[in-house]
Amino acid sequence: MSSYVDRLAEEDRSGEDDSGPGSDDEQLDADTGKRTSNGGSNNGNGIRRNSRHGSDAGSMDDSSEEEDDDDDEEEMAKVREGFIVDDDEDEMSDGERDRRRRRRRKRRRREMQSGEEEETHHRNNDELDEDDLDLVMENAGIDMRKPEEAPASKRQKRANDGLTDMFADEDREQSPSEMPAKVAPRNVLDEFDDFIEEDELSDDEAADSAAADSSRAAKSGGRSGGRVAIPGVNQEQLGEIFEIFGDGEEYDWALEAEEAEAGDEYDEDKPLTELKDVFEPSELAERMLTDEDNAIRAKDEPERFQLLRKPFARYKLTEDESYLEETWIIRQIVAQKSDLLDRRPEFETPLSKAIHKVLDFIVKEQLEVPFIWHHRRDYILYDVKRENRNAPTPISDEYAPEFLLDQDDLWQILQLDIKFHSIIEKKHNVDKLYTALKVQDISVDQHISNAENLQDYQDLWDYLQFRYSAKIKDLASTQPANVGRNKDNSDDEDEDNEENGVTELIASGKRPNSRYAGFERIRSGPIYNVVRAFGLTAEQFGVNFQENEKLHNPTDSPDFPLDLVDHFIKPADGTEPNSDAAMSAFSSAKSMYAEEIFHDLRTRNFLRKKIIRALARMNVHPTEKGRRTIDETHEFYHFKFARNLDIHDILSDPETYLEILKAESQGLVTVQFKLYQYDQFFQRVCDNILSDNTSEAAQAWNKARKSVLRQAMGKLLLLMCGEIREDMRTQCQNKIAQKCRTALLARLDQAPYKPLGFELGTTPRVISLSNGMGDPIKDATVCIFMDDQGRLVDTLKLGDMRDDLFRVQLVDFVKRCKPDVMCMAGFSVSSNRLYRELLEIIHQEKLTTPEDESGQESALELVWVNDEVARLYQNSPRAIEEFSELAPLVRYCIALARYVQSPLLEYAAMGKDIFAIEFHRQQTSLPRDLLRDMIESAFIDITNMVGVEINEAIKVPYVANVLQYVSGLGPRKASGMLKAISSSSSGFLNTRFELATKQICGVKILMNCASFLKITWDDQDAAMAAYRSGETTEILDSTRIHPEDYELAKKMAADALELDEEDLVDLEGQGGVVAQLMEDDPEKLNELILEEYAEELLKNFNQRKRATLEIIKDELQHHYFEQRKPFKLLTEEEVFTMLTGETPRTLAQGMVVSANIRKVADRFLIAKLSCGIDGNVNVMDMTSRTDMPYPAAMFYYGQTVRAVIKNVNYGTFQADLSLIEEEVDEALKHPVLPFEHAVDWARITDKWDAAEAERDRVKFDEKHDEEEKRGIRVIKHRLFKPFNAKQAEEYLAPMQRGDLVIRPSSMGSDHIAITWKVAEGVYQHIAVLELEKENDYTLGKVLKIGDNKYSDLDELIFMHVQAMARKVDEMMNSDKFQRGSVRDVEKWLNTYTEANPRRSSYAFCLNTKNTGYFDLCFKAGQNAKLGVWPVKVIPNGYMLNKAVYPSVQELCNGFKTMYQARMMHGRR
Repeated sequence: MSSYVDRLAEEDRSGEDDSGPGSDDEQLDADTGKRTSNGGSNNGNGIRRNSRHGSDAGSMDDSSEEEDDDDDEEEMAKVREGFIVDDDEDEMSDGERDRRRRRRRKRRRREMQSGEEEETHHRNNDELDEDDLDLVMENAGIDMRKPEEAPASKRQKRANDGLTDMFADEDREQSPSEMPAKVAPRNVLDEFDDFIEEDELSDDEAADSAAADSSRAAKSGGRSGGRVAIPGVNQEQLGEIFEIFGDGEEYDWALEAEEAEAGDEYDEDKPLTELKDVFEPSELAERMLTDEDNAIRAKDEPERFQLLRKPFARYKLTEDESYLEETWIIRQIVAQKSDLLDRRPEFETPLSKAIHKVLDFIVKEQLEVPFIWHHRRDYILYDVKRENRNAPTPISDEYAPEFLLDQDDLWQILQLDIKFHSIIEKKHNVDKLYTALKVQDISVDQHISNAENLQDYQDLWDYLQFRYSAKIKDLASTQPANVGRNKDNSDDEDEDNEENGVTELIASGKRPNSRYAGFERIRSGPIYNVVRAFGLTAEQFGVNFQENEKLHNPTDSPDFPLDLVDHFIKPADGTEPNSDAAMSAFSSAKSMYAEEIFHDLRTRNFLRKKIIRALARMNVHPTEKGRRTIDETHEFYHFKFARNLDIHDILSDPETYLEILKAESQGLVTVQFKLYQYDQFFQRVCDNILSDNTSEAAQAWNKARKSVLRQAMGKLLLLMCGEIREDMRTQCQNKIAQKCRTALLARLDQAPYKPLGFELGTTPRVISLSNGMGDPIKDATVCIFMDDQGRLVDTLKLGDMRDDLFRVQLVDFVKRCKPDVMCMAGFSVSSNRLYRELLEIIHQEKLTTPEDESGQESALELVWVNDEVARLYQNSPRAIEEFSELAPLVRYCIALARYVQSPLLEYAAMGKDIFAIEFHRQQTSLPRDLLRDMIESAFIDITNMVGVEINEAIKVPYVANVLQYVSGLGPRKASGMLKAISSSSSGFLNTRFELATKQICGVKILMNCASFLKITWDDQDAAMAAYRSGETTEILDSTRIHPEDYELAKKMAADALELDEEDLVDLEGQGGVVAQLMEDDPEKLNELILEEYAEELLKNFNQRKRATLEIIKDELQHHYFEQRKPFKLLTEEEVFTMLTGETPRTLAQGMVVSANIRKVADRFLIAKLSCGIDGNVNVMDMTSRTDMPYPAAMFYYGQTVRAVIKNVNYGTFQADLSLIEEEVDEALKHPVLPFEHAVDWARITDKWDAAEAERDRVKFDEKHDEEEKRGIRVIKHRLFKPFNAKQAEEYLAPMQRGDLVIRPSSMGSDHIAITWKVAEGVYQHIAVLELEKENDYTLGKVLKIGDNKYSDLDELIFMHVQAMARKVDEMMNSDKFQRGSVRDVEKWLNTYTEANPRRSSYAFCLNTKNTGYFDLCFKAGQNAKLGVWPVKVIPNGYMLNKAVYPSVQELCNGFKTMYQARMMHGRR
């Protein structure tokens, strides 16, 4: 028996050596590559029992079928986890389903007969005797007692010519008497019986439906086999259990799918089921499981490079194109570093060389930015000593290189590489089109050689489309289109098919523009002779314009323009054409000539590069809405009348430009680009086209030429000013995105909080606490303790902080947990009182930290923590999943503690929620992709600086969040790497080289990521012990040293120890020379002359390694030492902002605020500001009146007053206030604005239209005076407010739908207005006419809205406003209502009609522009156009096309009837 157990264990260890691919016992796992048993179970001793040997023994509690079911369910659970599976079988007809089931049953019977013969053979040869079997099963922990009954069905086996064993279930037919008594099973489909209204069925259809239902019922009943009896539980109790927890039949669909798959296993013609066949594409894309995602995982190329290069059909450039790219990028970078090069002109040549090398690393060697920054740093440094080795004056021996390129520059070079490829893509399209046309055009040839950006190639494309539109049309009609052809062909095949490139372009939708058809008719007709008669071609004008000299003089026709036109359009009968025809023909000729100038390549190129960027100016003009909305206190006022802003002005203040575009999108301003001093410019341009002749005919032609030029220049300026506008938008967005990146880098570049006496980078033990929004006197304070492994160890809830129990419990908690630091945060100013109380407790109780490494204790520190992550975390799905049983405030404290332990990990764990953090006030103006790229680049930089402990990431998902940011990886490759390592034999990574030996990643990925994956040990002793025990480990794997430099590191260690070759051989068996250096003295490395090493490497291997040698030395002395900056403690202003929501800009000296008096004393007042801070008013700042006997005579508790801020103390959360009336009025006249602008254009004379601003101010003052004369009207009603429309909307914003305010009307004294909230962000303003008024200040006795009259306000509110609000509620609660705009509803209707092509559908949505209306959107089938009808809400009903309906249901019925009537009328 023991020999058999040994043999099984040996087979288990040997794997595929003893069992071939056709083994009956094992099959190859598709994911891991390991062989797994098909029916056995593994016990604790590693013995594998084959199901074949025990399936017929009858001595096991679980049959082989049940074991296999468990395995199958396990595998299916892995695949289906988180998805919804669509059952394909539901789409079959009932007859087809039955036929398929009968075929499976026959096939299973044949397999069972074959399997029984094989089973008999195996029992005769391999069956164990009963004692051995009992012993094996006992060791495996399996009960060998025989069940009373044999299983109802068995899974049989069949070997198929060396293929893996396959199993199939055979259902045993049971008679009705054999069926166990049970409650009728609930069919899953029955739940949806009433979901879709079914049409009446014919008798045959009803019979078929009944047969299908009975078939499903029989199938479910046969499978379930009745309820399992539970000892000690009677049938009534069992029924209650099943009623609460279910009987499992809701998973019948999964078992049906398993049966179907098992029944078709031997169908060789049936394709294998893939994930895309089972799951929705959106779900696969969300989980990155599509075919494209898998291809990205498999390809040995950095994931981010693959995604960036995805849009390009051919990424590889030719040698000439590579040179062009290098030149183009160098020009871009040098232009940005002009200030540096002006100071250090010696940098220019090394800078160009550095850019060249970086491009080689990115394009040719596939190296990502972090790798270049850390391991190719020598190529982006300027080594003064190396570059000036022949200088006459000696250079210092100290190694102090300067960076030619920083990390931001490296990221920019990567983006410029992608941008250049888009330019090359456009170039290829132009080349294909030009080649296919088979023409020789000198203008095109010259322009192609000088083109350098997308606009240049777009000019070429437009020129070819215009000039040769007829030939392009012929190509499109004569050549067959092959859409998508040759996309994956080799370069040679692409060249062979280049002549068909234009066909592909046209077939893909880029057909010649139809607007050129009219010009082509002119070009081929007699009118083109008139165009030639202008005497100067467009190309000749372009030469004159470019050289600013009349190199080509126009030739004047002796005939007047219209006379010449008459000659060419004269009818065949010889009659004279009428004047209108001549004018029309001449107008067409002028348009043709203007279009030729517009498309001329020289004209466009010179105008864009020499004129537009120098003379373009931007003006901002307020709209009528903007004049009313933007006053001097508005955030947009600083550019309301901005004028003559040039490109430098715009780029120097990118925030303002994005604000201007935002204001334009809101309809507040219009933005105009124009040419500075355009009239003078146009006159100079005219000199290049006008004739010098003075005859009347020549003057007539000059007038026509001038008209043509004005038309062409107008189009050109419109085109190029649009380009400038978008180019400025892009550049400003890039600048703001860069600022967002910088802000995030500052947050991520923080080491964990450093406990006193420990090294930087040590993870502290943390107690975090907060009282949230509550008052620490009345509400609970929550504390949590997190150990240095990031585990939540303990929690504590404290009561009133004034009670002694509060102090006792807190002190006991601190002494028990022994934290290194206490941290806190909160939502209100009350948290500051808690902070002061905690400081007092720590001081009085002398609370200290545990002993540090030197045995010293220090006072426990209490720090404020940035809570922007914690606020988002506490109620996030991630927090609920991790700590569902804890309160949100406890989860808030957990996030605070995690932030103190590692800001990087806490930010990385946020995922998409990080977009909710504000890094810049204008980040909402950025495209989401741009912001995402900048955020990702910041994570990549810091993650690769810190490194990732790969084995920790395998165990802890919280750490694994940052693995995707490692160089060469991404979310797809990171998940694949974790899966590959965890499924390996050891389940972890021993050395970095195993990434290659275990085929976890390719060579390029290994090159990128190896040095950033740490494989650390607890201490140096453990590392050396592992070496000396012969384990396959490498101490250098715990450093930043790249594996390519391991030999160099060992050489440096040997030289530092002064060892010879024989000593090195001896040390190999003792852990290596690096271990010896660690044991001896790593500081000996300081004695090495690294300059000589670098010279030797450069001379012998042509490798620059001077900076790398410094890195190696530092890492050998301090493995992966902390390079992040110390943990950043919050300033007083930052704490103030966190607890109050106010900044030094929004609450500053000179601002007028509202204050609520909380205490009145003889010499002072104490007030409370709306942000929660205290305001102090001394007796001298109360009033300017001299008749106030004492403060209580004028002020009282609870009184709200207006005050001017004299000073704010951000540390104590207090402000000094003044209530003196004159000071308040003066502050109101000259308000302090809470907005900070880089440039205030209103203060720059030549950039501001002062006259227009003055007219606007006078108009505003007149309106204000008129309102004051009219007086503020007051109506005695609880809902009346002295608001304007904007104030009313702001007041109603936090209120419920249907709430309203009554306010004065701007329509005069005989009107009032009612503003009510229709929905979130939607308000209706109703004008109410007052009749039978006694005077201007009383309310009219009759109130009229349209044709409806009411006797008082309460009646109007109830009968009109509230009646409409009820109708709005009824509509928005209807199942026919869809949230969103008409466009959103259209998408929903399109999706519905695509799924149901022959059905019509309709839905209602809110009309946010025309308040008081809904939009009725409908589509009568898939291909029908969207119809939109307005539905007006009226009191107690809806109005559609002048018909009134009292309810939504009747409205729907009326719509159907109305639409049907219109359709019938249309058919007639």
